[in-house]
Amino acid sequence: MSEKPLYQDEKIKVDYLPNSTSDHLLFVKEKDGEWAEYIIQRGILQELARMPRGGIEEKIAVFNELILLSIKKEEIGIDGLHVALCQAYMEEEDRKNLRKDLL
Repeated sequence: MSEKPLYQDEKIKVDYLPNSTSDHLLFVKEKDGEWAEYIIQRGILQELARMPRGGIEEKIAVFNELILLSIKKEEIGIDGLHVALCQAYMEEEDRKNLRKDLL
């Protein structure tokens, strides 16, 4: 990770998958202080960020149910995860727009 993550708080971090600009990694901090990593495939971050809050749990269950198990275990609410994903997507869009403006 060369730049700062797209999103980070005490329990969640979202960034690009190394050597990729379209796949992402979701990190969930576990009670032992280690970060569990989950791949979010191309296009999923955008889709989750644009979904109404009520629909994201079902969508995540379809592509990686382990994420739901992890956030429940670490006492992170689905709304907290959704906010993190929305913030990460907005940061990604801001960075893209900044690069376009620099060209």
